[in-house]
Amino acid sequence: MAIGVTEEAIADRLSPEALAAANINPNTRLATDYLNHFNNVVMMLELVPDMPDCAEDVVGWTPVAYDDYFRGSHFRERDLAILAWEKADPTIRSEFESTVTHLDCAMAEAIDLVSGFDGSDPIAAERIRFMVGERLKPLIASASGIINGPPAVHAAPVDPSESEAQAAVDELFP
Repeated sequence: MAIGVTEEAIADRLSPEALAAANINPNTRLATDYLNHFNNVVMMLELVPDMPDCAEDVVGWTPVAYDDYFRGSHFRERDLAILAWEKADPTIRSEFESTVTHLDCAMAEAIDLVSGFDGSDPIAAERIRFMVGERLKPLIASASGIINGPPAVHAAPVDPSESEAQAAVDELFP
């Protein structure tokens, strides 16, 4: 903790309202902005099979840790994002870091695929498309799911007449 910064001041900075206003999930204390690091290169990867010149833009990508990403970003609340990360539940952080490690490895494989890609090999182009659609995007979705946390469960009261109506519709359309 920095000199002169009280626990109360930290708690105020990490209030659900302050986090939500900064586009940081108040429950997980993680920000989806980090995923831009992956989304930007995935957009370029999608172009490579049809525009091989885009491969140059992909090959220079390197992994960046969550807190390092924010240290170097222009994110308006980057200091809060780093503080929230440091104070996030260790279980959530561990799950997130594990997913990001898998994502980093898949990204390295994708970069290997595009290194030297000239567009003349349709099989290589299909491998790139597969890597994007079947590996990278699902891993990004998993990371996003961790950042956003599980959906809030607010069970609506059950109206028995609605259940009966649904049963009648289900009988009509098996």
